Amino acid sequence: MKRLAMAGAVAAMFVSQVFAEEVFPIEYVSGHAGMEKKIKGTLMLDDAAVHFRDNEGKEIFAIPMKGITKAVSSTEKSSGSFGRKMALGVFASKDEEFLDIDWRSDKEAEGVVFKTKSKQSPGIAAKVNFYRDKAAPPAPTAK
Repeated sequence: MKRLAMAGAVAAMFVSQVFAEEVFPIEYVSGHAGMEKKIKGTLMLDDAAVHFRDNEGKEIFAIPMKGITKAVSSTEKSSGSFGRKMALGVFASKDEEFLDIDWRSDKEAEGVVFKTKSKQSPGIAAKVNFYRDKAAPPAPTAK
């Protein structure tokens, strides 16, 4: 009986850890020093950082929540390639959504851009800003 209770407690800790993290399919576009190529992967949000991992699960980089100054979403219209325009005409263009995360530390600052799936960037930006605000130390009060 004690073993069953212990297994249940361990399982509950694992489940709460899984739900504490949020994972989104995403594509890195630009902005991180030393990374010139686009990479498809996942963005994982937790209380401490924004983690970007490739499709094999290897962490490429992490951005600490305390250093994030802003996360914003944007939408751009892509006109499409020549072949797409020939085949689809006026329907060749499509909207693309992006997530921009700006952060800084004592030694550096970056603005990283990710391409998201349709209608996901506003929600991801809101979640990043929520976690950032939660991680930030309380503002000093005036006396």
